[in-house]
Amino acid sequence: MIWYNLYNRFKRIKRVKDKSRRELENQIAELQKQNEILKSLLAFQSEEGKDENEKYANTILNNMGDAVFVKDKGSRLVLVNDAFCNLFNLPRTKIIGKTLAESVPPNERESFLRIDKQVLTDGVDNINEESLTISKGHKKIISTRKSRFVDEDGEKFLVGVIRDITERIKAEEDLKESEIQLRELNATKDKLFSIIAHDLRSPFNNILVLCGILKSQLSKSQDSNALVPLGLIHTTAKNTLVLLENLLDWAKSQSGQISFKSEKTSVSAVIHEILELSTSLAQTKDLYIEVNAADEIEVNSDKKILKTVIRNLISNAIKYSRPGGKIRVSAIEQEDYVKIVVSDSGVGMDEKTLKNLFGIATNTSLPGTLNEKGSGFGLVLCKEFIEKLGGKIWVESEEGKGSDFIFTIPRN
Repeated sequence: MIWYNLYNRFKRIKRVKDKSRRELENQIAELQKQNEILKSLLAFQSEEGKDENEKYANTILNNMGDAVFVKDKGSRLVLVNDAFCNLFNLPRTKIIGKTLAESVPPNERESFLRIDKQVLTDGVDNINEESLTISKGHKKIISTRKSRFVDEDGEKFLVGVIRDITERIKAEEDLKESEIQLRELNATKDKLFSIIAHDLRSPFNNILVLCGILKSQLSKSQDSNALVPLGLIHTTAKNTLVLLENLLDWAKSQSGQISFKSEKTSVSAVIHEILELSTSLAQTKDLYIEVNAADEIEVNSDKKILKTVIRNLISNAIKYSRPGGKIRVSAIEQEDYVKIVVSDSGVGMDEKTLKNLFGIATNTSLPGTLNEKGSGFGLVLCKEFIEKLGGKIWVESEEGKGSDFIFTIPRN
């Protein structure tokens, strides 16, 4: 579950980064739009009826939301709106006629005045993100667009719009920190799975080999009672190894490390190969397994992945079949695909269980008919693999009457 949450967290981070990029593009467009409005208002103020026009213009400026300003050729402020006063936490009387560069650190002052001079000289708009120190040393991050305006007398003015982006920048920094943490967690995860693959797989295989040797020796002795617990040890080790393999395969598929190799594969041969490994488990419950799959049915697909899916479905059918029951495995040729059905006459499922069967967050494994334990992980893996191979998987079931697990796989 933790790796699934990490995977979702990574996708959320990507969505947030895309959103931040779009917000920045929208912000630049909005600043440009507001600059054009401001230049239009300046032109409007120079017309007849100046007092009335100025009052009207100031009303518009004060409702723009972002801080707006006009500077003369000496970078002295000649017009600001209410948002500008609020940004600097100063009244107009302490703003108009000043550059406001006097009260900021030298590096900020030089940057502000240099950009002002450049825009007034060459007339090229400037968009910049910069640090702004206001009263009591408190810092903000602002995005500023500055443009040149020339009135009818040839007088040059600097017009600008300021947007406070402190919260956005902080959110982006937090996002970067989260991404770093996520990468570290992913590295830890990869290392953990590497350890699991190396240090656990080999011991389980050794246990299975030793169990096989002991069974062979005990079958020749008089102590036949020891074969029963030894068989249980062998079955338990095999089931645990299957779970381990499922876990590793799923982890690889989530991280994109698993590769798919297409080759001509006999469906019947794969089914019988799986049954050879599952026979001892089926015998413990006295189950009969019937196969209806013609030898000539073939698909061009990944043989290893196909084996993983069929192995999990047969194992699942054995787990939920009642002792003495029957399991049927069928392969049916269609025009463009092959349909494989694993049927059992076991306990079946209710609607709620069916609905949550293939979800990693909602799947809850139920004990088997002999109280066999499981993780529910196998079906999640089956769905993921079948969909990657271009097929579909579903289940038809009725409580108390068994289940049919069905999946399709493209012939090519």
